[in-house]
Amino acid sequence: MNKPLNHSEKKQGSMVELLVVIVVVMIMMKLLLDVFFSQQEKITDTAFTGLAQSFMSKVNVVHGQWLMDRQPETVVLSQLSSSEKQYIKVNKFGWIDSKNHRLACHDIWQQTLAVPLKVVKSTVVAIEIQNKVIKNGRLCRYSIANGQSFDYRSDTGKIKLSN
Repeated sequence: MNKPLNHSEKKQGSMVELLVVIVVVMIMMKLLLDVFFSQQEKITDTAFTGLAQSFMSKVNVVHGQWLMDRQPETVVLSQLSSSEKQYIKVNKFGWIDSKNHRLACHDIWQQTLAVPLKVVKSTVVAIEIQNKVIKNGRLCRYSIANGQSFDYRSDTGKIKLSN
């Protein structure tokens, strides 16, 4: 026959149940954090790829405007919905460039995208790569910590995405 549980036995049972619940909650939190951090890397990759595509689109828009405006040194872009104008410096080939020798790639980024050198929570590093093949322009590499990068050649306007 079952005898009724005394107070200390009930308390022990409640403690065991509480521990089981805590362990289950901790396991679920760990799984959730793992999923979150794996998605964060994918989000960063996707955002950086999107920035590279936006960069490419803007470079082509500026070059097209340069051709239509009879090849000025500075291309003026107007937005349809406002009176704001953006002034973008281009080289003799009509591609976005900078006369600033020390921070040229940073300037090119700012002229093109007008956003800080960041993507999600990752800093974008802008460096100029010295290349003897490029005589009338520069090669800029924009990269993030996970190794994803894209290159921009100011002599041809070409953009190459690499992982």
